[in-house]
Amino acid sequence: MSSFRRLLYTAFLIILAYQIPPLIAAISQEMVPDSGYSTSLGIALPADAAPPDQQVLLQFSEDRPYNEWFRSVYKGAAGKYLTAEPLTRVGRNFELRGGAAERWTVSDDDLTWTFFIRPGLQWSDGVPLTAHDYVFSLKRAADPNTAYDFGWYYQVIKNWTDVVARHRPLDDLGVRALDDLTLEVTTETPTPYLPLLLTYSWVSPEHQVQKYGDTWSTQAETSISSGPFMVTDWFKGDRMILEANPMYTGPDPPYLERIVYKLFNTTTPPQRLPAYEANEIYIAEIEGQAELARLRSDGHLEKEVHTFPNFWTHYLFFDNQAAPFNDIRVRRALAHAIDREALAGSALRGFAVPAYAMLPPGFPAYDGEALKDFQRHDPVLARRLLAEAGFPEGRGFPKVDMWLRNEPAMHRDAAEGLQAILKRELNIDVEVLNVENKIFMDGLNNHTTQFGLVPYEFDYVDPSNMLGLWLGNGRHNWNHPRFDQLMTMANAEVKDPLLRTNLYKQAERLLVEDVGGVFLWHKQKAQIWKPFLKGAALEPNAIGYRSWRGDQVTSSSLTLYISQTKKGT
Repeated sequence: MSSFRRLLYTAFLIILAYQIPPLIAAISQEMVPDSGYSTSLGIALPADAAPPDQQVLLQFSEDRPYNEWFRSVYKGAAGKYLTAEPLTRVGRNFELRGGAAERWTVSDDDLTWTFFIRPGLQWSDGVPLTAHDYVFSLKRAADPNTAYDFGWYYQVIKNWTDVVARHRPLDDLGVRALDDLTLEVTTETPTPYLPLLLTYSWVSPEHQVQKYGDTWSTQAETSISSGPFMVTDWFKGDRMILEANPMYTGPDPPYLERIVYKLFNTTTPPQRLPAYEANEIYIAEIEGQAELARLRSDGHLEKEVHTFPNFWTHYLFFDNQAAPFNDIRVRRALAHAIDREALAGSALRGFAVPAYAMLPPGFPAYDGEALKDFQRHDPVLARRLLAEAGFPEGRGFPKVDMWLRNEPAMHRDAAEGLQAILKRELNIDVEVLNVENKIFMDGLNNHTTQFGLVPYEFDYVDPSNMLGLWLGNGRHNWNHPRFDQLMTMANAEVKDPLLRTNLYKQAERLLVEDVGGVFLWHKQKAQIWKPFLKGAALEPNAIGYRSWRGDQVTSSSLTLYISQTKKGT
């Protein structure tokens, strides 16, 4: 090749080198367009996002008085999860990650946890958010004068129970601020799940509570925020409006600019589906089989229906210390008599999967398949066991009441299905009673209920939460010393997670084998949402769970956004 041709060839390569990258970039942008939009907090929106002024979510919410977690949970407004920053969060696969705390450590004796608060966090009024606010919040909940309705949840904190019972002063509670950015929490015993438990730590502002008392969180005018959103309007009985908090510098800035809660009273619940179809709300719960069947037969709306697993177990419980349920043969007879597959496919169709153990599929330490045989459907074995217990063909078995906790129609239908199954397979007469919440819970907690059907949904994703119900000093009147021993060991195992998981599996095996309860179904959630509502929380995670629960424990819930497809609706 001549020198001239070599020079031309080299020049061509140089020109080509400069032209190809822009060409590739142009093609890529055409294939995946950049929205070019940023939120009011300066966060770049996803490529298919609508402009910021359209980033508005409309949904229903129950009208409740307090927008503060540490004042009341059961009387708390929906905004309390979004207007305050918890110490920790979990990701979309329930992996533990930081919230207000960027990291944490535990002492050599596994009793004292130190949480390091992110520098620069602040309340929406410009006051710094510090470790002192978290100390104040936990003390506020433990203060017996607050009459907090979720205090049991924090009993692992040192002296919590004694403080609540007025046996110790508030200052003895095992929480303190070492400085503005360092929080120390001491537990009664080693508690490996404490950081998970503290995903429920939506902080209260000490300076605002001192100024206004409980009323600080009951109106927009005095409400302030440390979380991704803040309350800008609140018209009782009508609507609550949250807007992105411009002072928020935490780890989970939202894509949405505004959330509008359309408020309702439980005595007059809203017509969710008509409102959804009229575009008055963008997401709704599907509450019954008739609704689900209608939506699935609708050629347009069926694509907007989504069902997915929830960490929720329905089960039968007994007074295991009194006849006839103190006889394990009776309890096993009931467990083997029930066809869970048929139940999940009829009365609960679309809303349940069969359960044979307490922990749901996908939950840490889940071992349901290995435990299935202990409570499998086997009516022949069930009748034999009942006869061995002294009740051949049900003769002589006392009539019993099955208590339900103010359950909706679908679950009442399932209970009546159980009633029919027990009559058909065992000739046992059961009366189904749907009891008011307080009466039911008093009977449950005081261990005076003979027989009942109850659900439990997880609080935090750890076996200590769902299996802890069955401890001898817990929710049910079932006592098994070896179960308690295994649970105590697992609950205190900080350093070896594999050993801890194995201990929980052993404990659950004892629970299922001894029929502490008869496990019936794990709930499936059914929701409908607009096709323009997007975000990681709405996509199945590694176990098929979607992390949209409404309480924003999972950080991926804050990635919800409105896509450009809304323009065509």
